[in-house]
Amino acid sequence: MPDAPINAKELKRIEALKSYNILDTATEKDYDEITELAAAICGTPIALISFIDKDRQWFKSAKGVDVSETDRLYSFCAHAIKKPNELMQVEDAHADSRFKNNPLVTGAPHITFYAGMPLVDDKGHALGSLCVIDSITKKLNDTQRKGLEILASQVVDKLILRKHLITLESANQRVKRLNDLLKEKEGEAMQIIKNTPLAMALHTGKEMVIRFGNDLMLKAWGKTEAVFGLPFNMALPELAALNFPLTMQRCYYTGESYSQTEAHMSYVHNGVLREFYYNYSFTPLKSADGTVWGLLNTALDVTELVKNRLAIERAEEQLRVAVQSANLGTWFIDANTREFIPSIRLKEIFGFNPDDAMPYEAALNQIPEVYKQTVTQAVEDAISTGKPYDIEYPVVGFHDGMTRWVRATGKMFPGDETHQPNLSGTMLDITDRKLEEQRKQDFIGIVSHELKSPLTSLKGYLQILEAKAKKLTDVSLLHLTSKALSQSNKMNALITGFLDVARLGDTKIKLNRTTFDMADLVKNSESELLLNVSTHTVIYAPVKHTLVHADQDKIEQVVINFINNAIKYSPDYTTIKVDCVTKGSNAFVTVKDEGMGISEKDRLRVFERFYRAESKDINHISGFGIGLYICQEIIRGHGGKIGVDSQLGKGSTFWFEIPLADAD
Repeated sequence: MPDAPINAKELKRIEALKSYNILDTATEKDYDEITELAAAICGTPIALISFIDKDRQWFKSAKGVDVSETDRLYSFCAHAIKKPNELMQVEDAHADSRFKNNPLVTGAPHITFYAGMPLVDDKGHALGSLCVIDSITKKLNDTQRKGLEILASQVVDKLILRKHLITLESANQRVKRLNDLLKEKEGEAMQIIKNTPLAMALHTGKEMVIRFGNDLMLKAWGKTEAVFGLPFNMALPELAALNFPLTMQRCYYTGESYSQTEAHMSYVHNGVLREFYYNYSFTPLKSADGTVWGLLNTALDVTELVKNRLAIERAEEQLRVAVQSANLGTWFIDANTREFIPSIRLKEIFGFNPDDAMPYEAALNQIPEVYKQTVTQAVEDAISTGKPYDIEYPVVGFHDGMTRWVRATGKMFPGDETHQPNLSGTMLDITDRKLEEQRKQDFIGIVSHELKSPLTSLKGYLQILEAKAKKLTDVSLLHLTSKALSQSNKMNALITGFLDVARLGDTKIKLNRTTFDMADLVKNSESELLLNVSTHTVIYAPVKHTLVHADQDKIEQVVINFINNAIKYSPDYTTIKVDCVTKGSNAFVTVKDEGMGISEKDRLRVFERFYRAESKDINHISGFGIGLYICQEIIRGHGGKIGVDSQLGKGSTFWFEIPLADAD
């Protein structure tokens, strides 16, 4: 048979059919009852509710056959829907040229009679048909035709109702989905508000009722969620006293935002009057018509930030006052560009006028050549390694030609978001101090030199007297001359020390290095001291062969100074232990006493020039505070180290180490 015809509106018809979502759905009692009734009214064994899809006819309800669909090519209903408003009736399919060769006619279910009423929806689309089928020739009477038309109308009504229900259900589902989405978004928004690092609260109405506040805002208020739902005045009387409600109402009525930066306020917080700084704002919230329905209150606690900044500003002001009081020059060097920014006082120290340009190179030009490398190296090391420096050197004034001694300090400061890394520091004019030190050294040198000559003569006379006493075997005279010689030797050592200090000030101390055995040096000092020491027991530990390349007289001077100090600062009849051992690549010498010990404060300064510890226990002991200073300079000149370990009341151990000969 020819293909079932497809009219021009077929695509729209199929689209309409699919909009009912009826195809391939499960059987339903309502539709089965209609086919039962149609078969009964028309007296046929088969009744079908058939929908015509693109390539098939599908049965929503099938009475008398056990199939769910057939190929559209063999569909009687496809012909029925061609005339949507008419009942199609085929009394004998075998005699109808359209169907006589149809497999459904020549084979099961052996269709002979067919009557189908098109199922037409309210838009005029023929979706299918309600049909009755028999295997014998038949013709419907008017009652049967009318009944079939009514039942077809019922099928269409059910389809339309079904569509409306599906549409309503879909709408309900969409509404539910939207509500769920809204709740989800509200939950996300609340979570964001709750966890934002900004304190936030929502106020509504003229009384600024607190609808919500996150934890940060509750913490700022010093309140709990119990304030939710309360007017601002009632919930927060502490803040209401600061006129916040008036400001908030002004925003509410005008629709204009209000904000403050670093606002200072004091209020009772958790029962304690406290001081705060806040960045806060009130933002009106408006409906679509522009009506204000609430205020968003946001605040950022900047108390610590502001207090720290104020503290820094106070410290900077104090520093400025201190710098001015100390008459310090200050300077700044950009680590990247090497731009040099001096203060007016610094220009004055370098002999420049306040309005003169003084770049970095110009400042270096005023430093004598012998010191320039030291200064530039200190600056470069500070920039590259971050190592601070504290050095002294002279400068020659640019205009006045005056030589001034300065003490310069510098420290590297890393960069941040607002500042480049920079080296900055201070400079103090120490010319007066340097001149005073020079005068003191000159005086010491002159006096020491002038004392040296009569002392040498006195020692010579005493030696002649000692020789005569020995010849005369005058024991008493010999004893007295020995004592006098001992005292002259001490005076000679003291004067030598003064001369060394003077020479150190002029960097004139000389080291006459030779290679010698530390065992011999210790033995020499032992021989010299045992003749003159009767108040203490000095124990010399055996010393192994220890070669050093050093100035033997100067190293012996250090050892004897340590021992003499131990004698001076420890009680009579106590023990002093002297030891020399090898420690790594160094000779390590110690002198340990059982004296009064040294406090931590004094230990840090005991090697400074002219320093003497202040204590009632040592006020009766003579000294000028130069011996240990000279010892330190001697050891440093040998590339060694010097120090002291001590506790008050438990004695002291003075030590030094110098390189061994092979290490040197």
